[in-house]
Amino acid sequence: MNKIIIGVVVLVAVAIGWFILNPGDTLDYVVTIDQEVAVLEVEFAELDAQIAAGTLTPEQATAAKIRIITTLDAINASAIASESIQLTPAQREQLANGLIRLKDALISYQATLNAVDDLAVAADVNTQLQKGNGRSSQHLSLIMADTIDSYEQTVTDSVQDYEPDLQQDGQIDAVIEEVEAAELMEEEMRTVEELTADQAADTAVDGALVIPDSDAAEETPAVSDGAEAEDTTGDEEMTDPDLEVSNEVIIQVVQ
Repeated sequence: MNKIIIGVVVLVAVAIGWFILNPGDTLDYVVTIDQEVAVLEVEFAELDAQIAAGTLTPEQATAAKIRIITTLDAINASAIASESIQLTPAQREQLANGLIRLKDALISYQATLNAVDDLAVAADVNTQLQKGNGRSSQHLSLIMADTIDSYEQTVTDSVQDYEPDLQQDGQIDAVIEEVEAAELMEEEMRTVEELTADQAADTAVDGALVIPDSDAAEETPAVSDGAEAEDTTGDEEMTDPDLEVSNEVIIQVVQ
């Protein structure tokens, strides 16, 4: 009896140890990340083909942007969750490889992401994504770069011998700078357009206020000229008697 109990205890201990060292599919967040990265790779390739053929519609681009953001959110959540379990050497390697593949996808498909962003309807993206998702209005390349940054932090913490590829990281930095520069230029153009529109509206209002009635415009100068003429005549009439009086005074003094 005691041997049976001891045997059961040993089996339970072995099972617990196996689950700790070899997490099942329910806890294998690394497998989930690997699958989601594969989904993105296929998605990007299909979108690239549609864009090259000129067949991608705004509706398709909108749906694609929503799928991409949702997938990136799932990758980010799984990467964070993987920190709570003990990874095997194989899982750590798989985790690091997933990060490299995600970086490669951003570098290779930057133009594709730009095209999807240009075609997607921002209002529909915001509406269909879960409320409170602040990334829905961001550029896809920047959302992906944020996910990579978070993912890389997990890899750095979990994989002791992980070393980033500096050349690859430099390419990603160039992608981010290019997208941010384009966004800044678009913002400046919108500001200029808004200022131009405001100035045009102000000019139209001012023009409406200063344009007088045509009949009134013709009558006003006539009245003004007449008034000036009367004033001038009055001055001349007042001046002549004064001159006569002055002449008489001079004559009297001379006499």
